[in-house]
Amino acid sequence: MFKANEAEGNGLSACFSLASEGVALMTPSETVLELFQQLRDPVFGFLLRLTHDPDEAEDLTQETFLRLFRHLRDRRPLDNPRAWLFTVAHNVAVDRVRDETHIIELDDAMWRELEESRSGTHADPEELMMRNERLDRLHAAVLRLTGLQRRCLHLRADGLRYRDIAQVLGLSTSTVVDALRRATVRLAKEFQGEVSA
Repeated sequence: MFKANEAEGNGLSACFSLASEGVALMTPSETVLELFQQLRDPVFGFLLRLTHDPDEAEDLTQETFLRLFRHLRDRRPLDNPRAWLFTVAHNVAVDRVRDETHIIELDDAMWRELEESRSGTHADPEELMMRNERLDRLHAAVLRLTGLQRRCLHLRADGLRYRDIAQVLGLSTSTVVDALRRATVRLAKEFQGEVSA
């Protein structure tokens, strides 16, 4: 019998593929807890970029994982948990902000707040200044991308594969590939000749 600690070594995909074959591995609660521990931060970050509101992003993250629990409790199949969660998160956010004209991207103040929360207090001041300048340039370059390119880039940075991004955004895989290619080419031109530290 396949046990939960073996699932960790083989990855959750093995766990779910065996579960789909009828082998009981984990209860829905255990599965949701495992996925929550692994994917809570990426899902929250994705929702924060969409909503621009940490409290709203937290609520939507909880709603996303609650829907995962209900999905698993009803014994429905789940082949790719990561893609499923990001798809549900995207849909929950779109539903929540449907009254607004569009999903809001992070503004400069929120970007700075995130930068400050990530910068180490023990960093060399010169190194910190150079890092902040690079982040400012990167932020400005990302803002110059199209909305589709930004969304695809953020989802790719969260670890989603092209077909998963296509599923989340309701696009064809070729559209996602093209958007990411154009985004990376544009960003590469912006930072041509710069060597990262």
